[in-house]
Amino acid sequence: MEIKELIDRLCDKYPLDLQENWDNSGLQIGNLNNELENVLISLDLEDEGVDMAIKNKCNLIITHHPYLFNGTKSIDFSDDFYNRLDKVIKNDISVFAMHTNLDIAKDGLNDNLCEILNIKNTNILEVGKEIGLGRYGHIDKIKALDFAKKVKDVLVAEKLICYGNMGKEIEKVAVCGGAGQSLFEDAFINECDLMITGDVSYHMAMDYTNRGLIIIDAGHFASENHVIYKLEKVIYELIDKEIYTYSKEDTFRTFI
Repeated sequence: MEIKELIDRLCDKYPLDLQENWDNSGLQIGNLNNELENVLISLDLEDEGVDMAIKNKCNLIITHHPYLFNGTKSIDFSDDFYNRLDKVIKNDISVFAMHTNLDIAKDGLNDNLCEILNIKNTNILEVGKEIGLGRYGHIDKIKALDFAKKVKDVLVAEKLICYGNMGKEIEKVAVCGGAGQSLFEDAFINECDLMITGDVSYHMAMDYTNRGLIIIDAGHFASENHVIYKLEKVIYELIDKEIYTYSKEDTFRTFI
């Protein structure tokens, strides 16, 4: 099987044309016509993840976040960021990103977030769209604080930042993995009690909690890292090769 065959099957499920117009999902580096060996899945292209791929003879790395996003005018392989590029090229490893197409698509990142948090009867969060970012649905009635504790455990989050009345009972919950505060208005319009996302600014949070929306900022990493295990399950159904996952965990931040 060529790498392209696996990528085509994944893109049938998570079409690239769903991605936002500012995104850069797709082939980052490599040759999709190479024969597929083993696969590594990671949230980002990390130096340690590349080493793991080399060790386990993976010639395809699938990431959620695109490695190449902004225009590059100079590539210095002595720089830590480009050193990993040097390694994947020298080891003939292809890198493919599935970003907002995976966020938006059915059975993708946000649907998986609902599934692992047991949010039922889900709908698209973006108002007026049949296909769009975010989801909302229902849970059994529970106090927001108790639900937050569940979120922290399920997402293996280092910490949560919670805004609003955590003693309130909730049953309608919105989610958007990554940086989703642009969808707070959609959560408000859809009469959600609470929204889970990452990268929330203080003033935006205060604006919406004053309007009654409870907000859980689980962090960008924790709100999305679960998707690598989702992709692992999907890919196991498509190939008979070894599949590895690399999770950096949230060690690049220190909480004191």
